[in-house]
Amino acid sequence: MLRYTLPVALGVCAVWADSAADFNALGVAAYIEKRWDAAIQQFGEAYELAKDNQTVRRNLCNAYQAQSNELARINDFQTATDLLTLAISVDPENASPLVQLGSYYLHLDMNSDAVYRLEEAVELDQSNLDAQELLGDAYYRQNDLASALAQWETVREIQPNRPSLQGKLQKAYREEGVEGGFNKYASTHFEISYKEGTNGVDLGKTLQILERAYREIGRKTGGVHPATPIQVVVYTAPDFAKSTQLGEHVGAVYDGKIRVPIRDSQGQMLPENELTRRLYHEYTHCVVRYWAGSNVPWWFNEGLAETFSSEMAAADTALLQEAQAQGLLFALASLEEAQLKKLGPDQLQLAYRQSHATVHYLWNRWGQRGLADMMEQLQNGASHEEALVSSYRTNYDLLQRDVTLSFGRMLSQR
Repeated sequence: MLRYTLPVALGVCAVWADSAADFNALGVAAYIEKRWDAAIQQFGEAYELAKDNQTVRRNLCNAYQAQSNELARINDFQTATDLLTLAISVDPENASPLVQLGSYYLHLDMNSDAVYRLEEAVELDQSNLDAQELLGDAYYRQNDLASALAQWETVREIQPNRPSLQGKLQKAYREEGVEGGFNKYASTHFEISYKEGTNGVDLGKTLQILERAYREIGRKTGGVHPATPIQVVVYTAPDFAKSTQLGEHVGAVYDGKIRVPIRDSQGQMLPENELTRRLYHEYTHCVVRYWAGSNVPWWFNEGLAETFSSEMAAADTALLQEAQAQGLLFALASLEEAQLKKLGPDQLQLAYRQSHATVHYLWNRWGQRGLADMMEQLQNGASHEEALVSSYRTNYDLLQRDVTLSFGRMLSQR
């Protein structure tokens, strides 16, 4: 999330009415003390009396932005975006609130809204590199690689060593080498990018599965639905590996877009049950990101995706029981961060199975209510174990003990 240092036009103009000047002075004092509500109230009073005065308008706009920034820090993006809309209406020639609003829309995956506001910002202030880079981000999220690259290259021409650009450009050029000629096909909630010549039946089946996931996982989460259209890229297995640079043990990935190979290395369409498992898994990640942002432990994110996409198999439970006997299970605290590039294939599969078993246990015992509580805690910035304790009345050590005790029960029930 971008952090804003807001300029303040703190002057008092001698031609104002005394009451407008007084209100503005009170607003300045409140702003300096970071009492944003009071600053907004006082500047608002000055604005009502001197709507044409640029200093008053800019001060009120800055106060709205500062309050929005504080709200965003606690993940209250709804109120933050509402305040920024007011800021834009007060000071429409100011690019700064447009950039801030565009960044929040990107955080919420409201990509079309982000493009609209960031294009406005760039039109107002073509020297604003933050606006231009964020606009490239928004184009990328919409799977418009050509526009994203053009925007980012414009920024790089002005600031060649801008650190945030290097990885984006490298990734986008790699993807363009595979996806540059892809076409698009859409359903109600998803937009698929695909290579020319892809079988239309395959595309239709993929969209049908995704729309089922949208409905079914929406019911399980109590009506949580990400902003649409959700971007999906389908590949052959070789193109997937080339575009993502992930190993053969990775069947699909969500990185802001759902990326999935629908044909294997021999060119055969994936069996429908396997394609369904992969799409449900990655769509769950999309829901989790929309619901609680990035403050979700890896084990919970992956465990939930596994729980919503597949059953716990007896072979998986037996493997976990054997790993537990050999002291090979992971401490849950060690699985809070992303593990994809940390663990080898065998260890990664064990971590996935352990995460699946853990969330499977929580889901079966606490259901939707526990999940909603956990996500709300995480969304509000709680630490991972604090959220677990508050939502499920257990900590890492107790949960791990209870899950390992459940292995035997699960096997006996089969």
